[in-house]
Amino acid sequence: MFQTPIPLPPRLRLLYALVLLPSLASAASTTAPAFDLERLSINPTSSAALGTAAGGLRDPGELRLSLAAHHERSPLTLYRDGERMDALVRSRTQVQLAGTYTVSKRFEVGAILPLMAHQDTHGFSDVGMTTPSSWGLGTPVLQGRLGLLDEASAPVSLAAELAVGLPVGNKDSLQGSGGWDVTPRVSAGRTVGPVVLGLEAGIRLRNRTAVGSNAVGSELPWAATVATTGHKLRGELGLRSAVPLTDSPVPVELLAGGRYALGSRMEVFALGGPGLGTAPGTPAFRVMAGLSVSALQAVQPVMRPRITEAPAPAPVVAVAPEPAPVEPPVAMVDVCAPNQSHSLEQCPDLDDDNDGVANAKDYCPVDPEDRDGFLDEDGCPEVDNDGDTVVDAVDNCPMVAGPTSNQGCPAKQKQWVVITQERLEIREKVYFATGQARVLPRSLPLLEQVAKVLINHPELKRILVEGHTDSRGRPETNRTLSQQRASAVVQHLEMRGVPAGRLMAAGRGPDVPVASNNTAAGRELNRRVEFHIEPEPASGQVSRD
Repeated sequence: MFQTPIPLPPRLRLLYALVLLPSLASAASTTAPAFDLERLSINPTSSAALGTAAGGLRDPGELRLSLAAHHERSPLTLYRDGERMDALVRSRTQVQLAGTYTVSKRFEVGAILPLMAHQDTHGFSDVGMTTPSSWGLGTPVLQGRLGLLDEASAPVSLAAELAVGLPVGNKDSLQGSGGWDVTPRVSAGRTVGPVVLGLEAGIRLRNRTAVGSNAVGSELPWAATVATTGHKLRGELGLRSAVPLTDSPVPVELLAGGRYALGSRMEVFALGGPGLGTAPGTPAFRVMAGLSVSALQAVQPVMRPRITEAPAPAPVVAVAPEPAPVEPPVAMVDVCAPNQSHSLEQCPDLDDDNDGVANAKDYCPVDPEDRDGFLDEDGCPEVDNDGDTVVDAVDNCPMVAGPTSNQGCPAKQKQWVVITQERLEIREKVYFATGQARVLPRSLPLLEQVAKVLINHPELKRILVEGHTDSRGRPETNRTLSQQRASAVVQHLEMRGVPAGRLMAAGRGPDVPVASNNTAAGRELNRRVEFHIEPEPASGQVSRD
């Protein structure tokens, strides 16, 4: 914010101008103050929210990159006697490159590179300063994050962070002061139902620069966010502010945004909202949109023994046999023809286990390959791809190692689904609106996890979703409602990528209770959704639905 002096009476203006003419001419060549006008710091590569990291880190070995366009309206404005006169920086547009690499489950490094594409300035000469450049390099930021607590084993996720702005930002375009910009901070987060609450606070240490009647310098920035935990679409709302340690107004911004996943590795995001107050760098409005992608995801190699070829037998000295009686000629039989007995050596071009790998190249010629995307070319089924001692058949994350207690998934990804021989056991209920088939938001993370397990296990070809009710009300009405609820769950799974051909829905109403309907606790247990693993029907067989 720039303040101008109170106007003089008309009779003194001419004399004042004549006396100060030399100094005004000199002031006209004064350069604009050198400081970084940008005060927004977001986390486009964060797994929790754009506005805060919420104390979380991404998966170890993952490299996440993002590219975003950032536009601001009126981030630097001229004020006179508390009234807004004009915007010295009417708008500015930047391109931001960012990257994060997770070294381990407790340490993450990253970098942000802002580039000014265009800056529309006006009126600097009216306040005795040269006009800033309209483009240039912003302040590059190097940052590190150390995970201190994980919500999987603690009440909150907690991380310590350090962001260091390098002294190379273009001072002529209000993108740097020529000094270091260091911000240590702490971020925390907690999942509450379908949302993640995030909070971060720290201290920003930078050079003190006079800007009009104010001074821009060190401050205590903080931010709070509320973000949903959806699988495809996630929204968030955040509040950002700071406590200045110099003579400067308090900046406040309210930002809303969202993310949309384009598969398992890529997502698009957008964030925008108004700024409140007159602090330099607080725009009337800002908007950012971009794309982030996982350029690298670690897959732990699994070493296992291979079947080697048997050594050649020792040579045997042949002994001429006695002449045998002459047998009548017999018809020649092709041992490699269908339904003929043969050894593997006799028919190297056949595929005896029907896994698509010929006997000659099949390390497990009688055990079919499981075609799970891991070493599929060797012809052997992989029992435990990620080497975490949880066999793939019951591993919710078969390609990422995790503890047995969490169904083979990383500890921070709490699992509510357990694969058994006959069904998918769920450790949480699926909640519906009372008397309706609408799934409540609190159950969406559970259904997202069920969908992910089914996608990771294509061998579970048919899943029967059953809806059940208690005995209150008319049985036929309950059967209809349970059918509608089972169908609603199927629809949610299909929306999350499970093929419709693998899913069936059935409403059992009150007909299959698991507890007594005479107590409230028993009725609560009877109101449930079950996921049964169905065998593939034989040819011509009609499956139940």
